[in-house]
This record gives sequence, structure tokens and C-alpha cells, in this order.
Amino acid sequence: MSLLKNENFKRFASGLILGFCFFGSYVHSLLLFVFILFAILFIMLFFELPTLINLPLRSFKFWLVAFLYPILPIFTLIYLTIKYRSTDFIFPLYPFIVSWVADTGAYLLGKMLGKHKICPTISPGKSWEGLFGGFISVFIFNIFILPGIKSFPFVLYLNSFLAIFLFSLLITVVAFLGDIFESKLKRRVNIKDSGILLPGHGGLFDRFDSVLFVAVFLLLIIWVNKITL
Repeated sequence: MSLLKNENFKRFASGLILGFCFFGSYVHSLLLFVFILFAILFIMLFFELPTLINLPLRSFKFWLVAFLYPILPIFTLIYLTIKYRSTDFIFPLYPFIVSWVADTGAYLLGKMLGKHKICPTISPGKSWEGLFGGFISVFIFNIFILPGIKSFPFVLYLNSFLAIFLFSLLITVVAFLGDIFESKLKRRVNIKDSGILLPGHGGLFDRFDSVLFVAVFLLLIIWVNKITL
């Protein structure tokens, strides 16, 4: 089998190229990155979501669902970018990076050791071993990254292994729920991927499913933090 036909190679190569372009745009320009987020939202709304939830664009129910998923999460990401990029450069990227760290850890350990399935009727590839791999990856990542994010909600409380452990567990579960939620939608309409835009990954929902959930979770934490202070 040639490399170009190997799914794992396509997944790695396209992920590397797209990741470089995506994060490169964030480093280069606030406006460019926000434009890309709006472009992602446009493609999700008009090219992927109608198939994913099996509803026509003109229906009220479609836009009710769309507001919660993906409009609210994408606007949350835009809000975090505009508000924090100039003062805390890494913080707006956290939902993206931590979600993909969880996904990578789960994928690798699940491939090697995954035997005990979590919900085989919804997502046969998801295993408890993979979920544990995602958690360990997020925990290690957070140990190094959280102390350097000064705008992070509850940053004063995330100064111990126990606090980071518990927060990493929450983030891993939220990211997993985002993944499973999209898998459930695809299972309902009997499709493998939400689209074909990203070689080896599928559509934009396939790549950003966990990010959407994590973004809203972080927004809730920010609100709770403001209320309790």
C-alpha cells in the first residue's frame, strides 16, 4: 500500500499541514484567524449541519439546533480570541490544543490497547483504554501549560497536582462527550463523516467536535469565576 493511500498517513499529513496553517494564521493576524473561524462556521452551517441533523436550512428547528451547535461554540472561540489574544496569547488556543491532545492520546492508546468498548453502538472505536490515554495526555499537558496561562479561570486554584488532575478529568470528559455527541448524530443519519473537506479526518465537525464542547465549558467556567469573585 502506498503512503498516499494509507489512512493513517493521510490523517497525520493533513493534520500537520492544516494545523500549521490554522495556528500560523493565529500568530500572524487576529483578523485572519477570526475570518477563518467565521469561514469554518459558514461551512458547518451550510454544507455539513443539514446532512448531520437531517433538517432543511429553511426550518425553524434547524436554526434552533444550529444556535446551540455550532453557532454558540464558534462565537465563544471568537470571543476568547478577541478578548484575550493581546494579553494572554496562549489562552484562546487552549480549547483547540487540549481537545486535540485528548483526541491524540485516546487514538494512540486505544489503537494499542483498546479492548473494552464504551458505547459500541454509537462509536465502536471508542474504548475505556483510549479514554484513559486521552486523560493522561491532557493531565501531562495541563501540568506544563496551565501555570503559564495567567488569564485562566481559577488559575490560583490550579497550583497543585490534585487540582490539575481533577480539571484534566473534567476537560477529558467534556471533550469525549463532544466526540460522542457528533458520533450519535452521524449514526442517526447513517454517515461515516460529516464531510469530505479534510483528508483523513472527514469534515469540520469531525475535527472540531470536541473543541465545540470544550469552548462552551470554558465559557461557563469564566462566567462562574466572575460571579463568585
